[in-house]
Amino acid sequence: MTKSDYPRLCGGTFFTLVLQALRQRMKAREHYKGDSDGLTDPEVLAGLLQVINPDYSNPGKEVLKTPANNYKACRVSTGAYLPFDDRRAIQQFDSRVKTDYKSALTAMTEFAKSYLDLGESVGRTTLLVKALVELIQQDTSIDGAEEFYIGEQGQKAKKAALGDLTKVCLPAFLLGVWHYVVVNKPDNSIGQVTYDRWCPSNDRGPRKYSADMGAGVLDGLQVYMPKVQTPDEAEDEVIIEAEPEYQSRAEWTSGPTPQSGTPVVNNNPIFIQQNGDGNMVIPNYGTININKK
Repeated sequence: MTKSDYPRLCGGTFFTLVLQALRQRMKAREHYKGDSDGLTDPEVLAGLLQVINPDYSNPGKEVLKTPANNYKACRVSTGAYLPFDDRRAIQQFDSRVKTDYKSALTAMTEFAKSYLDLGESVGRTTLLVKALVELIQQDTSIDGAEEFYIGEQGQKAKKAALGDLTKVCLPAFLLGVWHYVVVNKPDNSIGQVTYDRWCPSNDRGPRKYSADMGAGVLDGLQVYMPKVQTPDEAEDEVIIEAEPEYQSRAEWTSGPTPQSGTPVVNNNPIFIQQNGDGNMVIPNYGTININKK
């Protein structure tokens, strides 16, 4: 082993860090009753696979249990239920991130809501972002000019700039790193040394994460969730084409003031698009009082 073998970003190490940020697990008594909290390793991995391919069919946690464990430990890169070698699916995911970012971000946002602890008291997701930043920074196999699509609008950031982050959209950041891993790090075995150090062997017992990645970087980092517009909000939306941002609202809502003998050409009209029944358009002719009996 050389110094550059540790630490390494790959699917298994990404997955391992994500598992440290899960929301609270169900009590053992509830498990005995047959309930499920949906937070087992195979269920979480299936959620990540559905971010890549929304049509991925989850084979069930019992079927996916061993493949998920082997993937987390960086023992395997692909398999019957681990379609990381599905070239077409990977190409489509890459294209969606680059050309239809909103769709990809929505998928990762749903993943975060379903599996991660979004509370601020413990700050698990903030530590997750920090841990991934530290992992990327320390991974010498990733060049400083490598780019990650981590902005909420699909903006890219270079590895060299990650240490300057102050505010991060959680699902956008996770999407950018997951996309980079899936597209650029197909060989999951490169993370075996990293996983073994993070999760030491425990005879035949479960291997627990004991590292402290992210603890010493990005002090004061703010992590937030995006506002997702509901279908009802989209249906009732009023779209106004306004003046450029540097002009005040009063300038574009009032309209021009006519002068005697001078024709007025309004080069900046207001366009209003309304959807749904029962709408009424009232032009800005002055003050209108509407009294209801």
